[in-house]
Amino acid sequence: MGTLSLTSEVHVFPCPNCRETINTSMQQCPFCHTPISTADAATAAAETSRISQACSDASYLKIMLGVLIPFGLASFVPFLSFIGLLGFVFIKYAIAVMTIRWWIKYANLKTSDPDFSKARGTAILVSAISALVLIIFRVHLYGLHI
Repeated sequence: MGTLSLTSEVHVFPCPNCRETINTSMQQCPFCHTPISTADAATAAAETSRISQACSDASYLKIMLGVLIPFGLASFVPFLSFIGLLGFVFIKYAIAVMTIRWWIKYANLKTSDPDFSKARGTAILVSAISALVLIIFRVHLYGLHI
């Protein structure tokens, strides 16, 4: 008799033959009936999980960049200027740290997954904009004396 457990996790991965998403408990693909080894399933599921996390982290970077703009604009509003400036400075550095973290964790990930390609493009865009914001903010506050 099977028991339900809240600690067991279902891990998924694409079938090596038909690319349909299946879980690691399968002995064979229910779509194309290709046999699946437990070790290969675990490895593929771990890779799928890492790709998903990279895409999720890139999405967070994009959201953080989107939050930077309202904080920057709020810094020019009389009663919100302090909060806007504080939020802008915090998010500006948080984006830089999180972008560096993304590149350290996922730069060497090799996959043909189209979602990961989009995530890498997002990380490149956020990296470029973040660097530009950091440079402009530095020049604006301190002049060109670097």
